[in-house]
Amino acid sequence: MVRTSRSSRWTQFAILAVALPVAIRAQSAPCHLEEANREIEGGWRFWRAGRVASADSSFRTAVHFCGQLSQPYAGLGYVALRRNRVALSLARFDSALARNAADIDALRGRGLAGVRAGDWARARDSFERVLRLLPADAESRTQLRDIPAMPDTSPLPRRPRPVATQVDARTGYRRLEVPDGLGGWKSLWIKAVNIGAALPGKHPSEFPPDDSTYERWLSLVSEMGGNAVRVYTIHPPHFYRALERWNNEHPQRPLWLLHGVWTELPPGAHSGDYDDPVWAGEFKAEMQHVVDLIHGDALIRARAGHASGRYAADVSRWTLGYIIGREWEPYSVLDYTKRHPRVTAYEGRYVSVQGGNAMDAWLARFCDALTTYEMQRYNAQRPVAYTNWPTLDPLAHPTESTRSEEAAIQHRRGEVMPEGSHEYDNDAIGLDGAKMRATTAFPAGVFASYHVYPYYPDFLVLDSGYARAASAEGSSAYFGYLHALVDHFGSMPLVISEYGVPSSRGIAHVQPQGWNHGGHSETQQAAIDARLTKEIFESGAAGAGLFALIDEWFKKNWIVVEFEQPLERKRLWLNPLDAEEHYGVIAMRAGVKDSAIVVDGQRTDWRGAVPLYARDSPAPNSPHDPLRLDAFFVRSDEAYIYLRLDVGAVDWARAGYLIGIDTYRRDLGDRVLPRTGTRAPVGLEFVVDLHGPEGSHLLVDHPYNPYTRLPILGSNPRRTLQVYHKPFRTRANNSGVWDTLFIDTNRRRFGRDGTEYLSRGYDRNLLLHARQTENSLADWFADPATGTIEVRLPWGMLNVLDPSSHRVLFAPPAALHPQGVETDGFRFVIQSYDPSHPASSGQRFPRARAADEFAPPPLWTWRGWEQPRWYAERKPLFNAMRAAYAAIPDSGGEPPASHRQNSRRPPIDRDP
Repeated sequence: MVRTSRSSRWTQFAILAVALPVAIRAQSAPCHLEEANREIEGGWRFWRAGRVASADSSFRTAVHFCGQLSQPYAGLGYVALRRNRVALSLARFDSALARNAADIDALRGRGLAGVRAGDWARARDSFERVLRLLPADAESRTQLRDIPAMPDTSPLPRRPRPVATQVDARTGYRRLEVPDGLGGWKSLWIKAVNIGAALPGKHPSEFPPDDSTYERWLSLVSEMGGNAVRVYTIHPPHFYRALERWNNEHPQRPLWLLHGVWTELPPGAHSGDYDDPVWAGEFKAEMQHVVDLIHGDALIRARAGHASGRYAADVSRWTLGYIIGREWEPYSVLDYTKRHPRVTAYEGRYVSVQGGNAMDAWLARFCDALTTYEMQRYNAQRPVAYTNWPTLDPLAHPTESTRSEEAAIQHRRGEVMPEGSHEYDNDAIGLDGAKMRATTAFPAGVFASYHVYPYYPDFLVLDSGYARAASAEGSSAYFGYLHALVDHFGSMPLVISEYGVPSSRGIAHVQPQGWNHGGHSETQQAAIDARLTKEIFESGAAGAGLFALIDEWFKKNWIVVEFEQPLERKRLWLNPLDAEEHYGVIAMRAGVKDSAIVVDGQRTDWRGAVPLYARDSPAPNSPHDPLRLDAFFVRSDEAYIYLRLDVGAVDWARAGYLIGIDTYRRDLGDRVLPRTGTRAPVGLEFVVDLHGPEGSHLLVDHPYNPYTRLPILGSNPRRTLQVYHKPFRTRANNSGVWDTLFIDTNRRRFGRDGTEYLSRGYDRNLLLHARQTENSLADWFADPATGTIEVRLPWGMLNVLDPSSHRVLFAPPAALHPQGVETDGFRFVIQSYDPSHPASSGQRFPRARAADEFAPPPLWTWRGWEQPRWYAERKPLFNAMRAAYAAIPDSGGEPPASHRQNSRRPPIDRDP
């Protein structure tokens, strides 16, 4: 929320000055206006600081003092909206407007709540009313720009069904084929980029406005050398208009479209009732919408969370194929097959399957349903596939036992686990697209679509056969798996429609070759993704769909998701620890580009910053003293908190530095600093321990460490299991026990033959010393030339669950999962120390009169936000992919002569 200007607030008070006396006289209860206004101002002050609970209390008190005022109800509306109680927020905004129809804050809030609810008419009405009162209001103009235009509901021209069947693409031997413009066919090796459309601050269902964003993205994909885009769901009409326009203007190198049909899992406890009539009906309706819109023949009504409007752009001739569904969860597939144990086949007019399981048959049936609809309505067809991933592949993986098999192995070993596994069964059942066949009535054919990343499931890296494989790029278990998968599908084209690695600080899964789920600099990401692309090509696959075009802030990953709360607000901040948020070719950076802090030891980007601490007197002319503390600064943005410590000199042989951080309540936390044993004036939850380029850490007070290790009873040799450290709260103590944070990313597991594979992980709190301009993962850098030390810490490393609302980890004692509470801010203490005599005092901030004591530290806080600041930049991945794509011919090379398809297009079928 952008607060109203001072002039607009005076406008509101002028309106109230006229309206309130009448309202007050009409009420029997007294109205304590002075007290109410004081609470209102306090409520907005708390709101601006992100202290939602305090704002809620102040606004409620204001209502108690004077229930006739609109402002406290408007404030309570924002509180409800912040807590994602949209219906309640609308009711409160309506209460405010009933008291004052010209309350700008209430009108804005009503508009924001309308956007959240997908009620575009309410949102548009609210912001237009604001502009009638304040014509220059920038926020309302921005919101109106992003609200979807009211759909054109005029009937689409009636389109007769063509007499001739149109086949715009077809399957060949391990390739998809497209018309060559001469009446024949040519192979197309797919160089696709996956497009998710959620800009920072937006939900995945909030698509970019019609402001040339899609045009820029399509141009960028083409400039990079891509020849296709993949979308997962229906986008707004202006996406298809942009694609049609681009391809008409670039007929020699169009961008092909792979279109998905999205669905969530069916309802129910085990999510396996794929025959649920309501759910299945909605899925089929979505299929029909997709078919209609690519033909420019759809009028889709507005629904919350979905794109809608009048789809008149015909992109069918550039639509390469359909990929239906999502990554199905193994438990739901198992549940469905148990419901239908005797179903093994499906015979459709266009698609059939034999010798499969019930889910194989169900997927064939829905692929057939999509093709049937397109043929009946448009007499057109194109290749079709369903989404799959290694977790449900048809291959056998001896290194991957199921949960029941693993439990039996542990029982034979006499082991008792302190906590069960929460992972899916990754090889309990498979879906075999190779058993799906196109009938003679479906020359467009079927293909296979897989999401294959190099780091998961674990059988990709544990299987010794895969590990022995080598591509032209070198040894590669990833290539070994791809080769086996391509071989399984034989002549059927297999598209690796998702792959890549993220440029995140955090790691969610470790891969022995270093192609981890995260933990890559942007330069490393570029090199790895380019290599994976080449290996996909070399494996014989039909194409590759790089994930993804942009970084998306709303994404979530298993290793951090419970520490990102509330989930509804995750879209408002960037978490460098969350690997899922950093796959993009385009980085969506936090903050403002022109004022961004760069960790490089330079002070120019801190210009105008006011130090939290500074020396009382100028530095003496004596030789520089590395123990001397000159100044300390703190800044933050939507991703990091930044610290700058100016010292007399950087000399790690003579001085190290401790930066203690109190993140919640000065009475809680550890009061004893590590290394020096110095007593802090407040309880500390974290300490930044800087003692040289190697081995410096962020330390966490032991009770506040989110993880602990428990023994696996009966194991030989003795093993431990990492589990949550409950209760999730900081506690007052003087123990001086500080932990680093080693996280298990790959759990201990067993092969089916009983082979034990030990857990793997990494030290997340080890701080990387580097210039950010040279390594995008840099945590800190000390410049000896300037005596400047810069540190940046992701909010999540400080157990901040949501920086936009000041929420930190602090759960009730009996909580089974992490929960948060609002903090009023942070406090910092700094101490330098001599490594040869750590217990010696060094110097301190804040400095007390006595040199060996701390003064009480002040509170530092930051502004909360409802709209994040961000900017976009190309990563090195752009140029790396341009080079990789250029090395691969668009045709993918000719298949072997013995498998070569007919080079002429088939005769056009006619209706009987």
